[in-house]
This record gives sequence, structure tokens and C-alpha cells, in this order.
Amino acid sequence: MDFKKPIKSSVLKAGKKTYFFDVNLASNNKRYLKITESRLVEEGQPAKRSTIVLFPEEVVNFQLTVSEIAKFIDGQAAA
Repeated sequence: MDFKKPIKSSVLKAGKKTYFFDVNLASNNKRYLKITESRLVEEGQPAKRSTIVLFPEEVVNFQLTVSEIAKFIDGQAAA
């Protein structure tokens, strides 16, 4: 488990879900992005968590793809 303190963090709350965006340092001192989704399933139960890790060479393409899909969902892009 990764217990290092992130060097940069941001939180996005969305209803029963919370997204954590953490930039950490790998053992080779390169930065990487860890995105964790935490969601409440039932009251009184522990939150479910899912995590993805993106390395620097993947972040730009990830961002472009999310932007493309967001425009499509918002109706700004042709089908």
C-alpha cells in the first residue's frame, strides 16, 4: 500500500462519490498521478475505493480523451 504523502492533491466531490487526484513521487523520483474514487454504498458501511495510476507519458493522452468524451456527452461534438 502507498503511504507516501502526495506532493500535490486535489479533491472533487460529486454526490455520493469523491475523487482524489494525488501527484506522488515514484522510487525513481518521477512524478505520477493517482486518481482514487471513493463511493458510499450503504449508510454505515465502509466506502468502496478504486484507483488508477497514470505515468507522465500517459497523462496528456488521458486528458485529451476525457476532454473529447466530455464534449461528446455535453453535445458539443458531432456524433
